[in-house]
Amino acid sequence: MRTVGILSIFISICCLASSCTPDPVPEPETYQEVPGDNDSSVPETPKQPEGSMTIKITVGSNVFKADIENTETGKAFLDKLPLTLDMSELNGNEKYCYGIALPRNDKHFGSLAAGDLMLYSGNCIVLFYGSAGGYSYTRIGKLKSTDGLAKALGSGSVSVRFEKE
Repeated sequence: MRTVGILSIFISICCLASSCTPDPVPEPETYQEVPGDNDSSVPETPKQPEGSMTIKITVGSNVFKADIENTETGKAFLDKLPLTLDMSELNGNEKYCYGIALPRNDKHFGSLAAGDLMLYSGNCIVLFYGSAGGYSYTRIGKLKSTDGLAKALGSGSVSVRFEKE
């Protein structure tokens, strides 16, 4: 206790000796409300990821919508559309098709979910209809809804059409 008191006195004397003054408190920034910012009468609509584009994915008579990433990979994928792929079954949770080369920027995903549209190894399109994880992929896009996706894709190979809306 005594050391703290002596230290406080020492600091006070040093400040007085050097004529120190506390820093001025900055003025608070002013906030100007923009008309319409808090207009709660306008319902919010779900926003599409900035710069993404929606495509249509058709499996038999089932149609799904997907948002394609605004990335080099996403843009290259869009440039290849329309595209019909014969996709094979793997692991009871995904359909895949090799032979579609796209720019890659692989990242390790701890988990993937139904509706993830991914690029594997730079030349394999993968559409997940169940959860998975543990591999490196480049994201192409994501389905807006997966209702009925697993049933539409079935358990074997299937033809899947990707096209711009």
